[in-house]
Amino acid sequence: MFVPPGLCIRDYPARAAMQPHHHDEASISIVVRGGFWETIGSHQRDYARGHIAYLPAGMAHSQQFGSAGTRQMILTARPAWLDYLADCQARLADSPHTRSPAFRELADRLLQEMSRDDSFSALSCEGLILEIVAAFGRTCATARGDVRPPAWLCGVRDFVSENALAPPGMQQIAQVAGRHEIHVAREFRRFFGASLGAYMRRLRSEHAARLLLGTRMSISEVALECGFSSHSHLSREFKAHLGVTPSQYRRGLE
Repeated sequence: MFVPPGLCIRDYPARAAMQPHHHDEASISIVVRGGFWETIGSHQRDYARGHIAYLPAGMAHSQQFGSAGTRQMILTARPAWLDYLADCQARLADSPHTRSPAFRELADRLLQEMSRDDSFSALSCEGLILEIVAAFGRTCATARGDVRPPAWLCGVRDFVSENALAPPGMQQIAQVAGRHEIHVAREFRRFFGASLGAYMRRLRSEHAARLLLGTRMSISEVALECGFSSHSHLSREFKAHLGVTPSQYRRGLE
C-alpha cells in the first residue's frame, strides 16, 4: 500500500482506552470505521464514521473506543493548511470538528487510491488530501457565516489589478501572498468567482474598452497595448467579457 507522507492509518481495538496525552504536531483526523468518545479540554465528543476533527499540537485529550473498534486516518497538519483554515475563520485553538458524508466519501476514495499503489497514486492521493482540507475549511467558513475575503487575498487582487497588462506568473503572485500557489488559486476562485487568469483577461478587456473610448488607436494597436497577441485574440476575449466585439463597441460609441 502506498502511504502519502504525513499520513498514517491507526486501528484501535474494541473498548480500548487511551489515557490523557498530547501530540507534538497538529493533526487532522477522519474516522473511517467504528467510533469513539473523546474528552478534550472540558468537552466530551462522540465520533463516528465520517467525522473529521482538528487537534492542535500540545492539546491534552483522552479516548474510549467503541464495541466495534475504530480505524482513523490521521494527517499531520502542514503550515499551509493551518493558514488556509485560519483564513476560513476556523477557531483552531478550539479543535474544530464536524461530520459529513463528504468526508466519509473522500476518505474512502483516498484509501482506495492508496491500495492501488501505482505511478499515479502519489499525485492522486495529494489531490484527495487537499480536497479534504478544502472541504473542512469550507465547512468552518460556512459555520461562521464568513463571506469576506481575507486581507491577504484582497492584496492579491490589488496586485493583479495593478499588473494586469504585464501579468505576473503564479509563483510571483504566491510570493506576494505568502501562500502556496494552490491555496492562492483555490481561494481566489472561491471568493471572486473566477480564476486568476480569467480575472486578468477581464481587466485587460476593460482597459481595451477605455482605450477604444478615449483614443484613436487601431484595434490591433489596442490589442498589443493591452497584452493580447493579436486583433483576433482581443476580439475573442472582449466579446466573452463585454458581449460585443471591439469594432461593435467602438461603433456603438460613435
